[in-house]
Amino acid sequence: MIIDGKKLAEEILENLKEKRKNYEKLKIAAFLIGKNEGKLSFLKIKHKFAQELNIEFKIYEIDENLSKRKIRKYLSQILKHKSIQGAIFQLPIPEKFPIQYLLNSIPPKKDIDCLSSRLLGKFYTNIPVIRPPAVEVVDFIKEKYNLDFQGKNVLIVGYGRLVGKPLVHYFANLDSTVIIAQSKTNLKEYLKIADVIITGAGKANLIDECKEGAILIDFGYSFENGKIHGDINFEKLKDKSDLITPTPGGTGPILVAKLFDNFFKLLEYKSPI
Repeated sequence: MIIDGKKLAEEILENLKEKRKNYEKLKIAAFLIGKNEGKLSFLKIKHKFAQELNIEFKIYEIDENLSKRKIRKYLSQILKHKSIQGAIFQLPIPEKFPIQYLLNSIPPKKDIDCLSSRLLGKFYTNIPVIRPPAVEVVDFIKEKYNLDFQGKNVLIVGYGRLVGKPLVHYFANLDSTVIIAQSKTNLKEYLKIADVIITGAGKANLIDECKEGAILIDFGYSFENGKIHGDINFEKLKDKSDLITPTPGGTGPILVAKLFDNFFKLLEYKSPI
């Protein structure tokens, strides 16, 4: 089965349109540190989804030559306004900055990416307010196609903050056997035994083998010759797997839709965070 991410995102969008009727003006602030065409292109996708929901989506470009304290002060000045109900950073943030320090500048009530220490702490202690969008994507696919991950060998390729780390926690709570593959891991032996492969490495066609009937969910992307590629060799493995997400058009559209789903969950959440 090939997952049509655009079609599934449309389903989520229609549900969110109903929720949107309960609110007047809504605004999301998106922060981009440094000029980067790739990151801008992803922001434009989110901007387009926001337009479908009549949500103002303003991109704030920040000079990467500013100090971390000046950036945080700038963010605080913007985010204190009640006219802004949600905020995101377009990652990655340049490595010279303390990433969590900047992520924590977004108030938890407006942190729709679930990247602040407060919301992540609640997620990792199993009392989530919202969950990271990558977790929501996998859980949505699980529920949609009635997948059972209990006792399955789950290979997670990459241990980044957006995909790998939260999904290790998610699958561990489902009683899966979780294998974490990093840059020094010899993948071949694990590809043979993995019932489920989740990738977020950003290396084109890194996964070119799997066991018969495996579930392959690809969050990775990279650009080569103006084309976007996933971590999974889609053409080679699409007939060998039971379920596979293509890149582009797989997890990406669902991820954006789930980001906005988080936005409405935080709007509806009445208790202090």
